Amino acid sequence: MDKIYLERYNGYARYVCTCCNHCNSKMGISYCSVKLRGCCSYFPKFELIDVHRMVKSMEGLHVLERIVNNPGTVVYNYYLHATGYFDREGYLNYLKNAQEEVDVKDKSIFFRACPFVKSGYGCTLPPAFRNYVCNFFICDEVMNNVDKSDVMRKYIEERSRYARWVQWENLSLERMLRENDLDFKRDFDGTISFLQDIPLDLYEFPCLEEINILDEDSKGA
Repeated sequence: MDKIYLERYNGYARYVCTCCNHCNSKMGISYCSVKLRGCCSYFPKFELIDVHRMVKSMEGLHVLERIVNNPGTVVYNYYLHATGYFDREGYLNYLKNAQEEVDVKDKSIFFRACPFVKSGYGCTLPPAFRNYVCNFFICDEVMNNVDKSDVMRKYIEERSRYARWVQWENLSLERMLRENDLDFKRDFDGTISFLQDIPLDLYEFPCLEEINILDEDSKGA
């Protein structure tokens, strides 16, 4: 039986859903060339808090280099946006001809893939250096199909608290950079050096109970 659980390591954490590598939810449908990509249609936005974590180790710096060198990455003042694959022609043809998946609002997800996802494998970035959307997203289809809905609510509440903390940290880092007349577009290397000198704050995740994801046999029991 598949599960959802909180994985903690080195002061960081993520939600693990063990059915991702054989996902059959609507969000996991891929009509583009990258198959078996689960819900990794998202083009990740790496914010200051993510880059701050990367610049504290050689492994993280290598990941940052990989993100910057991604052909679709756009460097903004205070974040990096890594765009990936999008089959625009296939998407437009789909909108003209298909009547499927009408309950999915953004049908472009079927034709997109993150630049760092590998078919049948998943994300190729180490968990500690992914952004919080990638590490804490669980689709509604899975969340609505668990054996402990009360515990699932705790996961959702903790994710919301963490998102607010991330927003606060990003604003704090941005303020410090503004005060020192730094940003990624004007002085990338100087901004990285500045972030390397700032102590890294960590979020304290509570223990969360493991949840089982119900299959068809379990639901009928």
